[in-house]
Amino acid sequence: MLNLDPVWQPDSQQGYFRLLLEAMSYPGKCLEVDDLPKDESMTMTVLATLLDNEVSLSDPHTLLIERDWSMLQVKPESDEQADYILCKASELSDFEPKLGTLSSPEKSATIVLLVDKLGEGEHKLKLTGPGIKNSEVLYIKGLHSDWLLKRENWNSSFPLGVDYIFVDDKSFAALPRTTKVEIM
Repeated sequence: MLNLDPVWQPDSQQGYFRLLLEAMSYPGKCLEVDDLPKDESMTMTVLATLLDNEVSLSDPHTLLIERDWSMLQVKPESDEQADYILCKASELSDFEPKLGTLSSPEKSATIVLLVDKLGEGEHKLKLTGPGIKNSEVLYIKGLHSDWLLKRENWNSSFPLGVDYIFVDDKSFAALPRTTKVEIM
């Protein structure tokens, strides 16, 4: 019998998906997965929860190994056409992701950015917008500041734009396109 880690089991993925929904509903809130196996990464947990064989993924920084691709069963795609893009946050990539269309803004990319640490670091972001009562502060370590400038440009024609999910070793936080960011 094949013994799969919780990250690959439907019951666990449903719980992880609820956490991702909570992160998108409350931008800047850092969430942890309590039952993450020691040998599974938070990155794979997020990807395994969001991806299936109906969506596409780009990995411009080659962060995934061949086994990851086979387990995810996702279609590889170019940066410009992918539904999800996995990037190292400390390195900038030069691409223009899908931003959706006015009739289908949901056909945009979600960018998963691997950071060194959430909740501390050199970047202090003041967040406002839907899901935030007054304002929220998010600290990020290991983020190239140009990712924030690109996000501002990509999201300048709302409802078009991209959503960000920041991931470190133990936690994740989301930055939907509706969230306003002020660098402090």
